[in-house]
Amino acid sequence: MSVDSARELTPDYLKVYIAYNRETARIDGSEQHISDTLYTYDGIYSRLPGFRRERADKLTNPAVRRQSVMAFGLLIMGLEDIGFDTSDPSIWDELAFATTEHGKPYFAGRRDIHFSLSHTQGAVMCAVSGAETGCDIDSIRNRSSLYSVARKVFTPRELAFCMRTPTLDEEMEFYNGICIDPEAFCHIWTRKEAYAKYTGEGLAEIMTGFDIDGIDATVHSEGLGHYVWAVCAPTLMAVYPTILSTSFS
Repeated sequence: MSVDSARELTPDYLKVYIAYNRETARIDGSEQHISDTLYTYDGIYSRLPGFRRERADKLTNPAVRRQSVMAFGLLIMGLEDIGFDTSDPSIWDELAFATTEHGKPYFAGRRDIHFSLSHTQGAVMCAVSGAETGCDIDSIRNRSSLYSVARKVFTPRELAFCMRTPTLDEEMEFYNGICIDPEAFCHIWTRKEAYAKYTGEGLAEIMTGFDIDGIDATVHSEGLGHYVWAVCAPTLMAVYPTILSTSFS
């Protein structure tokens, strides 16, 4: 099947895919999950196109290598959902995977297909859309550096939204009377990251200190266990993510 025979995406198409490592993730079970025995590290690695396998093999950190492979596996899933036979090596030549000068990936051979990839420890994400998109997933971590990060890149409104009164134990340990709620921080950070990937500017965009409520696009974030994920698009539709419980090893 050629790239021209697969489904042409309209601007209102948006699908989100998330996979988490069931061996390490803390998920409460309230979400609707799919356990896919075919979606494993070995299974995905064997299906990677040559250029992506070469990139994965160059990653020296085993955890990052696994995350990179698993994230691309979600892109493969997204392409198959719109009619591609990704087992055909010629498909990848026709799609012509490329990146912009700021590193945003795209398909030069099918400009109607937009996608974004993200990964963090134990979880990966992919958004596939008929319009520009960006996505991000991150784990909720309570650490003393959150305040210094938020003070640098959050607006006063966003910073106030994240701040809370520390417990006595926290204040005595390292907070010095200043405490950031890690989940609130993660929602704002992932939303900013998703928008930065949407624009293609990446971290440089985040460092400009823009307010996420003032962007010229729409962004949606949700919690999933001890993760928060976000997706950005010109006009956000209802988002019903496909969530996979799998093994990253």
